[in-house]
Amino acid sequence: MGWRILFCLVALFRSVIGGSDDVLSELDRPIPISQVAGVMGKKTALPCDIETSSKNDAVYMVLWFKEADGEPLYSFDVRGAQYGTAKLWSSPSAFGTRAFFRTATKPAELLVDDLQLTDEGIYRCRVDFQNSPTRNSKINLTVIVPPDKPIIFDGKRRDRTKVLEPYNEGSDINLICEVSGGRPRPRVIWYLENNVIDESYEHKESGLTVNPMTFSKVGRQHLNSKLMCQATNTNLASPTFKYVILNINLKPLEVRITTKPQSISADKRYDVECRAFGSRPDAVITWWKGSRQMKKIAKNHSQDNNQSISMLTFTPVIDDDGKYLTCRAENPAFTDSALEDKWRLNVHYMPVVSLKMGSSLNPDDIKEGDDVYFECIIRANPKAYKLAWFHNGEEIHHNVTAGVILSDHSLVLQGVTKHTAGDFTCLAANTEGKGTSNPVTLKVMFVPTCKDERDELYGALKQETVALKCEVEANPPRVTFHWTFNNSGDLIDVASTRYTSAGTVSRLNYTPVSDMDYGTLACWGSNAVGQQKTPCLFQVVVAG
Repeated sequence: MGWRILFCLVALFRSVIGGSDDVLSELDRPIPISQVAGVMGKKTALPCDIETSSKNDAVYMVLWFKEADGEPLYSFDVRGAQYGTAKLWSSPSAFGTRAFFRTATKPAELLVDDLQLTDEGIYRCRVDFQNSPTRNSKINLTVIVPPDKPIIFDGKRRDRTKVLEPYNEGSDINLICEVSGGRPRPRVIWYLENNVIDESYEHKESGLTVNPMTFSKVGRQHLNSKLMCQATNTNLASPTFKYVILNINLKPLEVRITTKPQSISADKRYDVECRAFGSRPDAVITWWKGSRQMKKIAKNHSQDNNQSISMLTFTPVIDDDGKYLTCRAENPAFTDSALEDKWRLNVHYMPVVSLKMGSSLNPDDIKEGDDVYFECIIRANPKAYKLAWFHNGEEIHHNVTAGVILSDHSLVLQGVTKHTAGDFTCLAANTEGKGTSNPVTLKVMFVPTCKDERDELYGALKQETVALKCEVEANPPRVTFHWTFNNSGDLIDVASTRYTSAGTVSRLNYTPVSDMDYGTLACWGSNAVGQQKTPCLFQVVVAG
């Protein structure tokens, strides 16, 4: 009621001082309308021009109305006062303590804090002057409701801002950004860092604004980048947003064996280093020799900048020569990430030597006079610079006259005799050392020969028996004997019943009876090779 009386008094005052229009005509005038937008919960300003047209004029009162409501909701009363001491009033049912009229700006502004959706509407500012006609202006206040914060979902409807699962390099990222609310409905845009990558949002009847986004072939360059969904419906407030920090599994870029000596020695221990670069998480490094994985002999550790180091300790053996030592680096998150660096092993070792008789020979059928050859097989790295031959431990030298011929890796013996039989070996040497072959035994078959080359002389009386022992050397040693007697007359065979034979020995007990029984007894042996050429001789003479 008080405001109605005040309003009437102001109108009456305007009539008394010469105003030609009454209150109703003032309200019916065309009033300019300005557009103001404010964000709910924020501060906004409603402009009102209170400037006087002359220096002799002054503002008496400023009244604010909403829509067609006849009662003011805010007043600024400066009658008989200065702006700084003006009487202020704000309707508790409208702005209450949220409003304040500020005159220091041009135009003056009604500041409203904590803007509410119910504050939206058309406002009228009425300014009464001491001399000038009343001035009215209208403000159409639009209240903007910010959208809720976006929610980023993956294909499994998981909030990706709460899931730490990484993406694989080269894969596609499929995300959905959903935003609830907003008045007007917001724009929902995807950014990679500060670059727009998708602005194809859609407003749903449910009140959601949705932007499904596919980011193809995420790469190494996107690691730790912000993939952000932003929602905005006004420039008066900061956009709402959510972002995903791109956690990306990376394939190794390079793998390198850093220690590759040109040669290594068998049975010596070596430490070999391999480095892998670019994998995230750290590459799994494995070692392979040929097609076989080498386990539990390497130590792995990591360094900064996505670098992994593996130190392999291994002892090469002869059979490793020529094989490839491979360092393989891979990220288990991928099926095709493996990279390899290979090192062809050049293993030095002392000669491994083996000896064999010529393949065309039958070692059990070599006779005196045959030619025999041996082959020395040498496996060495580096190549052997020396080859020597040995017979029963004594070195053999090239001697064509003696029938000993050394040629390359072969030994040729011409016209072998029983004295040639024995153990043969060969020896090879290189910078790593010396290697000796297995012994090969040469067996030479020969006809029986007397073990004692001397003729033996025996003295015997008549009717005295002498024991004669005939021993021969022979190969094969299975010997058949026969004896003969010669008294400078006829050559007589001794009956086999009178002597015994065993192996290479034959024994004859001989008893001279008459003078004709003194003479020379000859012992002959024969084996598979042939008959003895020269017999073993025993001279039986009269004792005395």
